Amino acid sequence: MAFYLLLCIAILEISALSAAVLTPLKCNLGTKPCKTGSECILYKHVCDGEVDCSDGSDEEDCTVTCTEGQFLCAHGKQCIDQEQVCDGVAQCQDRSDEVDCLKHMEGCAHHCDNTTRCLPDTFLCDGEKDCLDGTDEAGCDSDSDGHNHVEVSENELRNYKGFTTMSAPAPLKCPFGTKPCQDETECVLYSHVCDGDADCQDGSDEETCSLECEKGQFQCAHGKKCVDQRQVCDGVAQCQDRSDEMHCLKPMEVCAHHCDKSRCLPDTFLCDGERDCLDGTDEANCADESCSSGEFRCTSGQCASISMRCDGHPDCWDHSDEESCTKPPQCTTNRRCPQSQECLLEGWVCDGEQDCKDGSDEKDCKMVQLKCGEFQWACTSKSQCVPKAWRCDGTKDCADESDEAGCGQVETCPSHQFQCASMSECLDTALVCNLVRNCADGSDEGGDCETKCPDKALCVQNCYSTPQGTRCGCKAGYQLDKDAVSCFDIDECEGGRQGVCSHSCINTQGSFHCHCNPGYLLESDGRRCKIMGEPYLLASVQTDLFLVGLRSSSLDVLVSSAKKSIVSVDYDWRDQRVFWVSLDSESIKWSSLDQKKQGTLFKGVKFDCIAVDWVGRNLYWIDGIGGGRIIAIGLNSTITSTLDFTVILDKDFEQPLSLALLPQKGLMFWSAISNEAKIERAGMDGSERRVVVSHSLSWPGSLAVDPIGERLYWTDKKLGCIGSATLDGGDVKILQLTETTNPFSVTVFNDLLYWSDTKRGTIQGADKITGKNCKVLLKRPAQPFGLKVIHPLLQTSTDSPCEKLRCSHLCVLAPGPKGVCKCPSGLLLADDGLNCSNLVNSAFLLVLSPTVVTQIYLQTMLSAVGLKTWPEHLSLPLANVNEAAMLDYTLRDKILYLADSGQSSVGLFKLKETSLVPRGQFLQLKGDTVTALALDWITLNVYWSSTKQPRLQVTSSNGEHTAVLIPDMGSLESIALHPLSGRLCFTNLAKQGEGAHVECAHMDGGKRALVWKDAVQPTSLTFSNDGGEIYWADIGAGVIGSVRVDGSGYNEFTTGDGLTAFALSNGMLLWVTDRDMTQVWYRDNQLTKTLWFEVNTEVVSLKAYSKSSQMGFNFCSDGNGDCSHLCLAVPGGRTCRCAHGHQPVNATHCTLDQHCPAGSRPCLDGHTCLPLEKFCDGHPDCLDTSDENCVHLKGQSEVQSKAPTLPPSPSIPMSADPGTTTSLDNSGLVRNLDVKQQCSEKRCNGNGECVETNGGTSCACGLGYSGDSCQDQLTKTMQGPLIYGAVGLCAGIVVISVLVAVIRRKAANTRRAGPVVKQTSMTDLEKHGDSPSTQPSPDDTNFSEEVVSSVA
Repeated sequence: MAFYLLLCIAILEISALSAAVLTPLKCNLGTKPCKTGSECILYKHVCDGEVDCSDGSDEEDCTVTCTEGQFLCAHGKQCIDQEQVCDGVAQCQDRSDEVDCLKHMEGCAHHCDNTTRCLPDTFLCDGEKDCLDGTDEAGCDSDSDGHNHVEVSENELRNYKGFTTMSAPAPLKCPFGTKPCQDETECVLYSHVCDGDADCQDGSDEETCSLECEKGQFQCAHGKKCVDQRQVCDGVAQCQDRSDEMHCLKPMEVCAHHCDKSRCLPDTFLCDGERDCLDGTDEANCADESCSSGEFRCTSGQCASISMRCDGHPDCWDHSDEESCTKPPQCTTNRRCPQSQECLLEGWVCDGEQDCKDGSDEKDCKMVQLKCGEFQWACTSKSQCVPKAWRCDGTKDCADESDEAGCGQVETCPSHQFQCASMSECLDTALVCNLVRNCADGSDEGGDCETKCPDKALCVQNCYSTPQGTRCGCKAGYQLDKDAVSCFDIDECEGGRQGVCSHSCINTQGSFHCHCNPGYLLESDGRRCKIMGEPYLLASVQTDLFLVGLRSSSLDVLVSSAKKSIVSVDYDWRDQRVFWVSLDSESIKWSSLDQKKQGTLFKGVKFDCIAVDWVGRNLYWIDGIGGGRIIAIGLNSTITSTLDFTVILDKDFEQPLSLALLPQKGLMFWSAISNEAKIERAGMDGSERRVVVSHSLSWPGSLAVDPIGERLYWTDKKLGCIGSATLDGGDVKILQLTETTNPFSVTVFNDLLYWSDTKRGTIQGADKITGKNCKVLLKRPAQPFGLKVIHPLLQTSTDSPCEKLRCSHLCVLAPGPKGVCKCPSGLLLADDGLNCSNLVNSAFLLVLSPTVVTQIYLQTMLSAVGLKTWPEHLSLPLANVNEAAMLDYTLRDKILYLADSGQSSVGLFKLKETSLVPRGQFLQLKGDTVTALALDWITLNVYWSSTKQPRLQVTSSNGEHTAVLIPDMGSLESIALHPLSGRLCFTNLAKQGEGAHVECAHMDGGKRALVWKDAVQPTSLTFSNDGGEIYWADIGAGVIGSVRVDGSGYNEFTTGDGLTAFALSNGMLLWVTDRDMTQVWYRDNQLTKTLWFEVNTEVVSLKAYSKSSQMGFNFCSDGNGDCSHLCLAVPGGRTCRCAHGHQPVNATHCTLDQHCPAGSRPCLDGHTCLPLEKFCDGHPDCLDTSDENCVHLKGQSEVQSKAPTLPPSPSIPMSADPGTTTSLDNSGLVRNLDVKQQCSEKRCNGNGECVETNGGTSCACGLGYSGDSCQDQLTKTMQGPLIYGAVGLCAGIVVISVLVAVIRRKAANTRRAGPVVKQTSMTDLEKHGDSPSTQPSPDDTNFSEEVVSSVA
C-alpha cells in the first residue's frame, strides 16, 4: 500500500513539473537560447565547463577529445591551446591549466654576454635574439628557425613561413599568397622570396635570385634583391636590410621634374599613371614598371600577387591574369564566362559592368524599370536612377539627359556676365550688343544697344551697353554692390565651401589661392592636391586581407589566420602593424606589414569594431553585447584579463555598430541603432557626449572621418546610401548611388571616398563630394568588409599630450586634444590625476535602472562632485529582464536578487568579473507583481510581498518553504532587515483614509509595533548599522525621515520635490531626485547637502553595501539553527518556523498539516485546498494566485549550500532541545548559539554538524547529504516522494523510525546509481593556491537540473 501511495505522489509531482509554463524569451545580441528555450546565455559561456543553462544544454555536445597541441581542462569539457597552459591566465573554468605551474619567468635559466645578463627559460629559442652573443638562439630545434615569434601560435603559422612539417604523408598545400620551399616541407610568402633573408630552411627562397639590377632599379646592400629606384628613400623599407632607406635626404622637398614653366614635381609623381603636368611630360617616355619576384605583371602594366594568377577572378584591368591558364579554375559560384572562363556571381550578369573579357555577361540584357530610392531621382527612361543632387547640376548624368531637362531659371548671373531675359542663360558682356543674337530669345540685341558708355563713366570697374541701356559690371571675382556702380570682392573661401579647394582656401582680391597640407603638392588645375608616395587601400574580403595600390592598382595579399569573415580593420603606421577582428574568435589579431610577424593583442571579449589612436597609442573597440560599451587598451598592452581594460563609455548605449576616431582633435564618433538610429560624438575620454546626427538615418553602419574636409561619413545599408555631415552634425548630405546597393564599410582619402558593397562583391571609389567618377577597384565573388587607407601622412608623428603625463595605467585623449589618465575597473584615480590606486573604502552603491545595474564606489565621491555624467563606475547590463523594479545583494556569494515587474518574477544573477550571469528564477508569479523584497544575508531567506498577496511572507533560500508572517495588510511597499538584531521594518500603505505607516517587528513577525504613522508615501526603508534606527524616503512629502525602532527620536531632512529613492552608508545619506534630470545627492557628517552627479537616465532603486554591512553572526548562522524549514532571527535568539501547510513536530522539525484531503494542499490564504496538479500549472486557481508562486532554479540553488534549510541530523528528535520551549502555534523557539558553529560551517560545508568520535572530529550530515564532509547531495527529485510517503505512513515514533531507515537505504542506492558530483569553483582555487580542493565550492556550485516547485 505504501509503495503505491509513494508511486502516485511521485507521478503527481512529475506532472506538476512538466505542466509548468515558461514565458518564451527573445535572446539579445551575443547570446543564444538554451535547449528548453526558457533562458539565454552568452556564447562565451558555452562549453566552458560550468553549467549555465538550467537544462545543462550549454555543456552538451562539447569536445572532449583534444587534438595534438591542445590541453584538456580537468572538467573534461574544454580544449585550449597548449601554449596557454601555465601562462598566468586561467582559460579553463576550473583553472586546471594554471595548476602545478612553476614560475619560470622569475628564475635565471641562461647566462650570456659574459654573465652580465640572465634570461628566463621562455626567452630561449623564441626566435628573437636577446643575447648580444646570440647564445639564447643557439642549438635550437629545427622548428625554431629564428623567424617564429612568441606572439604567433603554432596553428597560425602552420603550412607557411617558419613551420616545418615533421611528418606529412599528404602533399603540402600552401595557403593563399604563399609558395612551397624546394624541399616541400614548408611554405613561404611570395613577398619573402629573394628579400635577402632566408625563410625556407633549405634556403631555396634566396636561390636563383638576380644579382644584377636593371636600369632604374636599386640593388639592396645584401645583393639579393632589386627594388624600383622610385622606392628608394620613400620612407618605407623594401630591402630586408633597410639599405634603401639609409643616408636619405628629404626627397619630398627635392625638385625632380620641371613642367608647365612654373611647376616642379617630385620623383614619385613621374610615371605613376596620373597626368600631373598640363603638357603631360611627367608621363612621357615611361618604361614598363618592374614587379617584384612574388608578383605577376599584367599586360595592362599592373603588378598583382602571383597567387592570383589563374584563380578565376580577373585582377588585371585587361583580364590577362586569367589568360593562358592550363585548366579552368574551380568556381565556387558555379557560374563562369562561356569563353574567357572567369568566375561570375549571378548578380554580376547585366549589372552594367563588363566582367567577362568577351563581354558575354552584358549581352542580350533586357531593359528593366527601376524603383528609385528615397534620395534618388528617376531618369525619364525609368531604367536609371541618379542622386537627387545631380538633378540640374549642369552635367548630363542620365543616359537620356533628362536630369538636365526643364531646369528653369538661373538664379543670378555673376556681375561679369549678362543675364538673358529667359533667365536660363548667362553671356559674357562682350557678346552683348554685338549685332549677333547669342541669347536664345535674342534679348541680348536691339533696344538701346546704340547707347554707348560715356568716356568718364560712373562705373568703378566696367561699363557695357545693353538693350536696356548702359550698365555697370565687375571683373570676375567681384560682385556688383547695391548702388549698381561699385564692386566688392567675392570671398570664394567663405564657409569652407566644398569643391573650391581640396585642402585650404585663401581669399585674395578678386580671386583665391588653394594651399595643400604638408606632404601634398598642388595639381595643375590650382585646386586639387596630390599626396607624395603611393597610398594603399587595406581591405578585408571574407578571410583575406588585401593591399590595393590606389595609383598603380597593384594587388597584394596579407596572410591572415581568420577562419571566418574579417569585419573590421585598422593599422598603426609607427609600429607597422595591421589589426583586425573576425567572426570566428573573440580576439584582436595583428600582422606586421612586412608579414614577418603575427600575434594577438587581446582576447576574451566580443569585438564589433576596432579603431587605432596613433597619437595616444591606444586601441579602441566596441563591445555590442549587453547594451554596449566602448573600451580602450594600450597598443602595446600586455593585459590579459577583462578586469584590466578601461571602459570609456558604457551608459545609454543602444546597439552601437561602428566607431571612428579623430585623434588630432581628441574626438570619437559612433553609430547606434534601436528605436531610433543616431550618430553620437564624445571626447576620446568619454567627455562632452552628444548626438550629432539623428535624421536621414536607418541603419548607420561604418563610420569614417575626413580630417581634411572635417566631415563625418557613414554607410546606411538599409537606405543603400552613403551620408556625410560636418563634425557638429550640420550640412547633412546623402549620396544614394546605383553602386551603393548594400554598402558595408567606408573610408575617405583626399578627394575620394571608398566603400565596400557586400551584395555586389565590390570595392569602389568616387568623388567624396559629388559621388561622380565612380570606379571599381576590386570585384570578387567573396564579400568585402573592412576598409582603411594606408599612408604615412595619414598618421603623421605629432607630440602626444600623453607623453608628458606619465599615467600609471592608461592615458587617453580628451577634446583639444589633451591627455587624461584613466583606470581599469576596480581601481580609482588618485587626487594627483595620474595614479590608479586600490579602494580604501569598499562601500559601494548599486543603482538600478530598468535594464542595467550600475556599481559606483563611494570613494569616487572624494575626487569629483557636481558631475554632468556618471562618475567612475561599472555598468552591469541585465540579460532577459523586461522591467527591473527592486534588488538586493549578498556580498558573500556575489548573487543579485532582482524583482522584474515585466515578468512577475524574482531572478538570480551571479556577478562574474565585469558581468552579471543569469542563475535562474528564485520566484515566478502568475498575474501578480512583487511590491517589496529584502534578503536576509545570513540565512539567504527572502522576505517579500506582492500585489495580490498583500502580506509579509518569507521564502527559504532554496525556494522550497514559504511562511506567512503577517497576513492581510493594506499594501506593503518596502521591507528592511537587520539580521544581527533579529528585527525587520516595513511600510504599510494602509487602506484608504488611514494613511501610510512605518511598522517594525521581529524577523519572525512577532512583536509588531507602529513606529511612525504620519508618512505620506514612505519607501526605501534602511536600518542604521547598529539596527537601532530605521530610515526612509517619503517621496510624497519630499523628506528623508528616521526614528528609533521603539518609535522615539523622530528626525527628518528636507530634500525637495522629485525624491525617488534613498540609501544609507555608514551614516551618510544618499538620495535621488528626478526633475528635468536624474540627480544623485549626498549629505555627509558635516550635514552639507551636495550634488554628486546628474544623468539623463531613469533610476528605479538605490542600495548601499559595504563589508561591515554584512558581517557578523546570529542564532541561525550555524546549520540553519537546526530548523528543518525556516530559521528566523529574533532579538537574543531564533525562531524555527514551519512552511505553510505544515505543522511542528517539535521545536525544530515539521510535518504536513492534515487539514486538507490527501493529494491536495492549501493556498497561502489558508482558506482553500487544491489538488497537487493545480500548483505551478500556469493557471492561477487560488484566489490570491499563490498556487503559482513557483521556483525556477538551476538544480539546487547555489545559495543552498551556504544556508541549508534541511535539518542537521538524519533522525527526527521527539523532544525539544534542552533549555528551549515548544509552541504548537508555530510561533518559534529560542536557543543559544552553538559553539561548534565554525567547525560545522567549514569542516561539514554547512550541511551537517561536527561531532567528537574516538578522539577525533567527524561530520554528522543533515538529511539529504552524505560523505566525509557532507559534500554529496541526494537527487532532489527523491525528496518529494519520500516526504509525502512519510506523511502517509506517519502514525507514531516507531513508524517514523522505520521510514528513516527506508530513506537511508534509498539514498545509498541513489548515490551508487548516479551521485551528484560538485565541481571545484574558481573561488576555491583562488583561496587555496595551486592545489584545488576536493570539497564542493559553496560560492559557485554548478546546477544539474531545473527544479520547478511551489514555494508554499
